[in-house]
Amino acid sequence: MDTPQIKRNNERIKKKRKAEGIDRRKKTLIRKAYELGELDGIDVALIICKHGRYTTYRSTERKSWPPSIAEIVSDCL
Repeated sequence: MDTPQIKRNNERIKKKRKAEGIDRRKKTLIRKAYELGELDGIDVALIICKHGRYTTYRSTERKSWPPSIAEIVSDCL
């Protein structure tokens, strides 16, 4: 039978591994967004919110970029 201390340690290890996996995926997303923007010439805007902290990336420095949601929806119709 596991003691409460062992259970807590196992939970900590699981949380740490999950956080590491999420961080790894976040880095991959940013790298892929960079590749799309720089290497393929595609305009990219990326917003990641994790625990109330935002990470952003945009492939261009134009002031009108990224477009608003309304602009995106109207372009798709």
